[in-house]
Amino acid sequence: MTFLLVGLLTIYMAGIILPPCFPGRPRIQNLVAHGLAAVASLAGIILGIAGLFAPAPFTLFLASPLPLLSFAVRLDPLASFFVLTISLAGLAASIYAAGYVRHFQGRVSVAALGSLVNGFLLSMTLVVLADNGFFFLIAWELMALTSYFLVVTEHEQADVRYAGFFYLVMTHIGTAFVVLTYLILFQSAGSFSFDAFRHPAQAMPEGMRTLVFLAALIGFGTKAGIVPLHVWLPYAHPAAPSHISALMSGVMIKTAIYALIRVYFDFLGGQFPWWWGFLVLLAGTLSAILGVMYALMEHDLKRLLAFHSVENIGIILLGIGAGMIFQTYGLKEFAALGLLAGLYHTINHAMFKALLFLGAGSLVYATHTRNMEEY
Repeated sequence: MTFLLVGLLTIYMAGIILPPCFPGRPRIQNLVAHGLAAVASLAGIILGIAGLFAPAPFTLFLASPLPLLSFAVRLDPLASFFVLTISLAGLAASIYAAGYVRHFQGRVSVAALGSLVNGFLLSMTLVVLADNGFFFLIAWELMALTSYFLVVTEHEQADVRYAGFFYLVMTHIGTAFVVLTYLILFQSAGSFSFDAFRHPAQAMPEGMRTLVFLAALIGFGTKAGIVPLHVWLPYAHPAAPSHISALMSGVMIKTAIYALIRVYFDFLGGQFPWWWGFLVLLAGTLSAILGVMYALMEHDLKRLLAFHSVENIGIILLGIGAGMIFQTYGLKEFAALGLLAGLYHTINHAMFKALLFLGAGSLVYATHTRNMEEY
C-alpha cells in the first residue's frame, strides 16, 4: 500500500514539474504531462481496488512543523471507492487529452495545461485521502484553484473569463461554509485529526450538530451543484476544455458527495434527527427534477450536460437522504441499501458523464460549435 500511494503521489508531482522543463516543445510537453497522469491514474485504480479489499484501513502520518497541520492520509473503504472513481475518469481523460490538446498548441501553454491537469487530479485524490481537517482544507482549496485556472484556459474570451470568475466566487462561498464545518468540529474535538472528530473530547450540543449539518450541506452542496447552489455549473463546465469538463462534472463534484457522507455518517456517528435526511431527500428531489427540466431546454451541448449533472447529483442525494432517514429509525439494512444506491450512481455517473463530455469535445473539435441545432 505504501509503495502504491507514494508512487501515485510521486508520479503526479513529476507530471506537475516536468512539462515546463521542455520549453518550446509542446508535443513532448503534452506526452509527458498526460502520459504521467495516465500512469498515476492507473496506480490510483490499483490502490483503490486494493483499499476496498484490505482487512483494515491503511494510514500514513508525517508530522509538520506548522501548528495544527500534518500530512495524514487514511485509505478506508469509502476513500478507496472515491480514489477508484477519480482514477478511472482520470485515466480516460488523460489518454483522450494527449490527442485533444493538440488543437490548443500555439494558443495556450501546453506545459501549463498539462501541469494543472496533474495538479487537479492530485488535489482531488488528496481530498478523499486526507485524515486531518487542516490538510483536507488545503487540498480542497488546491482543487478549487487548479480547476479555476483550467476553466480559464482560453482566457482571451470574455465569456470564459466571466465563467471562471463566477466559478471562483461560488466555490469560495462554499469553502467558507466548509471551513465553518471544520472549525465547529475542531472546537468540539480539540484537534483537526479526523480520529478526534470521530471521538471528540466532549459531546457536541445538539444545536452545534445541526449547524454542522447545515454548514456542510451548503458548503459541499455548492461544490456538488445542488439546486439552488448549482448556478456555476452551466457557466464553468462549457468554458473549460472538454477533458477538464469531464473531470469536473464526472468526479470533482463527487468529492462533495464523499465529504457529505464522511461528515454525516463518520464524524457525526450516523446519529441525527429524521428531518436531516428529509432535507437531503428534498434537496435531491428538487435537483433531479429541475436539473433535467433545464437540460431539456438547452441547445448548447456542454451546458446541457452540465444541467444533466445537476439532475444526477440529485439522484445520488436521494439515496443518501433515504439512507439517513432509515438510519434515524434504526433500519440499518435499508440505510445501507440507500447509501449503496447513492454510491453506485456516483461511480455510474462519473463514468458515463466523463465519456459524454469527451464525446462532446470530439464534436466541438470537428464542428467548432456547441450549438446542437447546427449539427
